[in-house]
Amino acid sequence: MERCYCTKSELELFGLEKIQLAIKNSSFLEIHPVASISDSNTIEFQITGLGDSYFDLSHILLNIQAKILKADGTAFTVIDKCGSKNYLLNTMFSECHISLNDRQISSESNYAYKTYIQSTLIHSESSQKNFLRAGKKSGIKIPHLRYKDTAGEFDDTDVTGAGKNLGLKQRHERVKGGKIFDMSGILHIDLGTQT
Repeated sequence: MERCYCTKSELELFGLEKIQLAIKNSSFLEIHPVASISDSNTIEFQITGLGDSYFDLSHILLNIQAKILKADGTAFTVIDKCGSKNYLLNTMFSECHISLNDRQISSESNYAYKTYIQSTLIHSESSQKNFLRAGKKSGIKIPHLRYKDTAGEFDDTDVTGAGKNLGLKQRHERVKGGKIFDMSGILHIDLGTQT
Protein backbone atom coordinates (compact mmCIF):
# COMPACT_ATOMS: atom_id res chain seq x y z
CA MET A 1 0.00 0.00 0.00
CA GLU A 2 1.39 3.36 -1.01
CA ARG A 3 1.46 6.16 1.57
CA CYS A 4 0.37 9.70 0.82
CA TYR A 5 1.56 12.47 3.11
CA CYS A 6 -0.65 15.48 3.69
CA THR A 7 -1.22 18.38 6.05
CA LYS A 8 -4.34 19.63 7.71
CA SER A 9 -6.22 22.21 5.64
CA GLU A 10 -6.31 24.48 8.71
CA LEU A 11 -2.50 24.80 8.43
CA GLU A 12 -2.56 26.02 4.81
CA LEU A 13 -2.02 29.65 5.77
CA PHE A 14 -0.42 30.73 2.51
CA GLY A 15 -2.58 28.78 0.03
CA LEU A 16 -4.75 30.54 -2.51
CA GLU A 17 -8.28 31.38 -1.46
CA LYS A 18 -10.85 29.10 -3.06
CA ILE A 19 -13.58 30.86 -5.04
CA GLN A 20 -17.05 29.37 -5.31
CA LEU A 21 -18.34 29.65 -8.90
CA ALA A 22 -21.60 27.69 -8.79
CA ILE A 23 -23.76 30.48 -7.30
CA LYS A 24 -23.47 33.96 -8.79
CA ASN A 25 -25.90 35.66 -6.40
CA SER A 26 -28.71 34.99 -4.01
CA SER A 27 -31.70 36.91 -2.75
CA PHE A 28 -34.78 36.54 -0.59
CA LEU A 29 -38.21 36.58 -2.18
CA GLU A 30 -41.25 37.63 -0.13
CA ILE A 31 -44.26 35.36 -0.67
CA HIS A 32 -47.64 36.11 0.90
CA PRO A 33 -50.41 33.61 1.77
CA VAL A 34 -52.85 32.68 -1.00
CA ALA A 35 -55.91 33.77 1.04
CA SER A 36 -56.47 36.07 3.97
CA ILE A 37 -55.86 34.54 7.38
CA SER A 38 -58.73 33.85 9.77
CA ASP A 39 -59.20 31.74 12.89
CA SER A 40 -60.45 28.63 11.09
CA ASN A 41 -58.47 28.85 7.87
CA THR A 42 -55.36 26.99 6.91
CA ILE A 43 -52.48 29.19 5.83
CA GLU A 44 -51.42 28.29 2.31
CA PHE A 45 -48.49 29.57 0.27
CA GLN A 46 -48.02 28.89 -3.41
CA ILE A 47 -44.47 29.18 -4.72
CA THR A 48 -43.97 29.19 -8.47
CA GLY A 49 -40.73 28.62 -10.38
CA LEU A 50 -38.24 31.35 -11.22
CA GLY A 51 -36.84 30.14 -14.56
CA ASP A 52 -33.11 29.51 -14.20
CA SER A 53 -33.14 30.14 -10.45
CA TYR A 54 -33.89 27.63 -7.72
CA PHE A 55 -35.11 27.76 -4.14
CA ASP A 56 -32.83 26.73 -1.29
CA LEU A 57 -35.43 24.98 0.85
CA SER A 58 -33.15 24.94 3.90
CA HIS A 59 -33.44 28.74 4.04
CA ILE A 60 -37.21 29.15 3.89
CA LEU A 61 -38.12 31.70 6.55
CA LEU A 62 -41.52 32.31 8.05
CA ASN A 63 -42.27 35.83 9.29
CA ILE A 64 -45.32 36.38 11.47
CA GLN A 65 -46.64 39.53 13.09
CA ALA A 66 -49.16 38.70 15.82
CA LYS A 67 -50.83 39.68 19.04
CA ILE A 68 -52.58 37.52 21.60
CA LEU A 69 -56.19 38.44 22.36
CA LYS A 70 -59.04 37.05 24.44
CA ALA A 71 -61.74 34.97 22.72
CA ASP A 72 -63.97 38.07 22.48
CA GLY A 73 -61.22 39.99 20.63
CA THR A 74 -60.23 42.31 23.48
CA ALA A 75 -56.65 42.66 24.69
CA PHE A 76 -55.40 40.94 27.80
CA THR A 77 -54.77 43.37 30.62
CA VAL A 78 -51.52 43.48 32.53
CA ILE A 79 -53.09 41.56 35.43
CA ASP A 80 -54.45 38.73 33.23
CA LYS A 81 -52.54 35.46 33.35
CA CYS A 82 -51.47 35.28 29.72
CA GLY A 83 -48.34 33.94 28.15
CA SER A 84 -47.52 32.25 24.90
CA LYS A 85 -46.53 28.68 24.30
CA ASN A 86 -42.81 28.08 24.29
CA TYR A 87 -41.15 28.37 20.83
CA LEU A 88 -44.35 30.00 19.55
CA LEU A 89 -43.21 30.63 15.97
CA ASN A 90 -43.33 26.95 15.11
CA THR A 91 -45.43 25.39 17.89
CA MET A 92 -48.48 27.48 16.96
CA PHE A 93 -49.00 25.18 13.96
CA SER A 94 -50.26 21.64 14.51
CA GLU A 95 -49.67 20.44 10.93
CA CYS A 96 -47.46 21.30 7.98
CA HIS A 97 -48.01 19.81 4.51
CA ILE A 98 -45.66 20.23 1.54
CA SER A 99 -46.74 19.59 -2.06
CA LEU A 100 -44.72 19.69 -5.25
CA ASN A 101 -46.52 19.82 -8.61
CA ASP A 102 -49.86 19.27 -6.86
CA ARG A 103 -48.61 16.07 -5.21
CA GLN A 104 -48.29 15.95 -1.45
CA ILE A 105 -44.80 14.76 -0.58
CA SER A 106 -44.59 15.57 3.12
CA SER A 107 -47.14 15.69 5.90
CA GLU A 108 -46.21 16.60 9.45
CA SER A 109 -49.24 15.87 11.62
CA ASN A 110 -47.25 16.45 14.85
CA TYR A 111 -45.42 19.54 13.62
CA ALA A 112 -45.50 21.43 16.93
CA TYR A 113 -43.93 18.52 18.83
CA LYS A 114 -41.34 17.89 16.13
CA THR A 115 -40.18 21.52 16.02
CA TYR A 116 -39.94 21.83 19.79
CA ILE A 117 -37.93 18.62 20.12
CA GLN A 118 -35.63 19.59 17.23
CA SER A 119 -34.99 23.05 18.67
CA THR A 120 -34.21 21.51 22.06
CA LEU A 121 -31.87 18.81 20.74
CA ILE A 122 -30.13 20.67 17.89
CA HIS A 123 -29.41 24.04 19.50
CA SER A 124 -26.91 24.39 22.32
CA GLU A 125 -27.90 25.95 25.65
CA SER A 126 -26.16 29.16 24.58
CA SER A 127 -28.05 29.25 21.28
CA GLN A 128 -31.35 28.68 23.09
CA LYS A 129 -30.61 31.59 25.43
CA ASN A 130 -29.54 34.00 22.67
CA PHE A 131 -30.54 33.21 19.08
CA LEU A 132 -33.91 31.65 19.85
CA ARG A 133 -34.89 34.63 22.03
CA ALA A 134 -33.25 37.70 20.43
CA GLY A 135 -34.73 41.20 20.45
CA LYS A 136 -35.22 43.01 23.74
CA LYS A 137 -37.06 46.15 22.65
CA SER A 138 -40.24 46.71 20.71
CA GLY A 139 -39.69 46.95 16.98
CA ILE A 140 -36.92 44.33 17.05
CA LYS A 141 -37.89 40.95 15.66
CA ILE A 142 -38.34 38.21 18.23
CA PRO A 143 -37.45 35.09 16.29
CA HIS A 144 -39.10 32.34 18.29
CA LEU A 145 -40.23 33.42 21.77
CA ARG A 146 -38.33 30.51 23.28
CA TYR A 147 -37.93 30.87 27.03
CA LYS A 148 -37.35 27.63 28.89
CA ASP A 149 -39.83 26.92 31.69
CA THR A 150 -38.32 26.61 35.16
CA ALA A 151 -37.81 22.96 36.11
CA GLY A 152 -40.47 21.71 38.50
CA GLU A 153 -42.59 24.88 38.08
CA PHE A 154 -44.34 24.08 34.81
CA ASP A 155 -47.81 24.25 36.39
CA ASP A 156 -47.15 27.64 38.06
CA THR A 157 -49.22 30.15 36.05
CA ASP A 158 -48.51 33.18 38.23
CA VAL A 159 -46.93 35.82 35.97
CA THR A 160 -46.40 38.37 38.76
CA GLY A 161 -43.21 38.78 40.79
CA ALA A 162 -44.21 35.89 43.05
CA GLY A 163 -44.36 33.41 40.14
CA LYS A 164 -41.65 30.77 40.02
CA ASN A 165 -41.88 29.81 36.31
CA LEU A 166 -39.39 32.29 34.86
CA GLY A 167 -39.93 31.15 31.25
CA LEU A 168 -43.67 31.88 31.39
CA LYS A 169 -43.02 35.25 33.03
CA GLN A 170 -40.60 36.24 30.24
CA ARG A 171 -43.04 35.14 27.50
CA HIS A 172 -45.80 37.08 29.30
CA GLU A 173 -43.65 40.25 29.23
CA ARG A 174 -43.36 39.98 25.43
CA VAL A 175 -47.11 39.67 24.74
CA LYS A 176 -48.92 41.35 27.67
CA GLY A 177 -51.52 44.03 27.04
CA GLY A 178 -52.16 42.95 23.45
CA LYS A 179 -48.70 44.01 22.22
CA ILE A 180 -48.00 43.35 18.56
CA PHE A 181 -44.85 41.27 18.20
CA ASP A 182 -42.84 39.89 15.29
CA MET A 183 -41.41 36.41 14.91
CA SER A 184 -39.09 35.15 12.20
CA GLY A 185 -37.39 31.80 11.70
CA ILE A 186 -36.94 28.69 9.60
CA LEU A 187 -39.56 26.05 8.93
CA HIS A 188 -38.72 22.60 10.26
CA ILE A 189 -39.55 20.64 7.12
CA ASP A 190 -37.89 17.38 6.05
CA LEU A 191 -37.46 18.66 2.51
CA GLY A 192 -35.39 21.56 3.87
CA THR A 193 -32.87 19.22 5.50
CA GLN A 194 -31.90 17.43 2.28
CA THR A 195 -28.33 17.96 1.12
